[in-house]
Amino acid sequence: MIAPDAPAGDVLAALLAFTEEAAPLALAMRAEGFAMTNKGPDLGQALTEADLAVSRLLHARFGPDLIEEETADDLGHAAAKAMLAREAWTFVGDPIDGTRPFAGGLSGWGVMAAACRSGWPRAGVMNLPAWNEYRSAPARTENAETAEGILFAASEGQAFWAPTRGGRRTEALRPLAPSPRRTGHVGWLAVTAQRYTVDYGRGWFPWSEGGTISDAALLATGRLDATLSNNKLWDLAPILPLFEALGFGLYHWPDLAAPPAAFIDLFDAELSAHDDLWLVCRDRDQAADLARAIRRA
Repeated sequence: MIAPDAPAGDVLAALLAFTEEAAPLALAMRAEGFAMTNKGPDLGQALTEADLAVSRLLHARFGPDLIEEETADDLGHAAAKAMLAREAWTFVGDPIDGTRPFAGGLSGWGVMAAACRSGWPRAGVMNLPAWNEYRSAPARTENAETAEGILFAASEGQAFWAPTRGGRRTEALRPLAPSPRRTGHVGWLAVTAQRYTVDYGRGWFPWSEGGTISDAALLATGRLDATLSNNKLWDLAPILPLFEALGFGLYHWPDLAAPPAAFIDLFDAELSAHDDLWLVCRDRDQAADLARAIRRA
């Protein structure tokens, strides 16, 4: 377990250790094969034994100081709010983000976790162990040991990345700088597409390759200019420190209001932000331009 007053470096090391244990586990379970079910009647919410195995690993690593997807319903909003407001570290995890691409043999999935204190995510790690999909040949699923991917980390306002093989880093963390390129594309996940449309005539084009984690990777590596967030608490907490370290901010649609001071206030009683839309942009001018291109569906 992590001490309540542990230094940021130790906390980042704990997040890295978790993802580098969880990613190989998920790769191995995918290679062995499993059945995919759904969370109740919502066929868009997939669940596998790998999600549950990584959930158990999260609890083993972070114990009672944890908020994570598979057990969040038992915790509830009030308890989550109290935990996130503490000076002590609270951890937020998503066992497998992008379960459907994970189960389908695609690349847009990974494991991620955040460390929060004083009401806001302060550090995060995202490990996408199969994200380096080769596109010069028909699609295939690499075996667990040779799968190549990428890991991102952020702490104390700095962003990092490293290549991975079999879910573990093959090199030390490298600094990650904001990309100067512009692509005209905005992240457009399924939850957003259910509620909003985008006006292509304003020069913005949607792009999505899976779950929140792959969307964040596309933004971090300069393949997107901006993205949107209206997902769950455990979707945003691990990636927000990376966005902030790269100079991106949150802007509410359509009024461009700033986010609340407390991270929990982005979410409703179900720990969801589905009824709100947040633009993840480099500055207010970019957010204003993107906001003009978005319509309610």
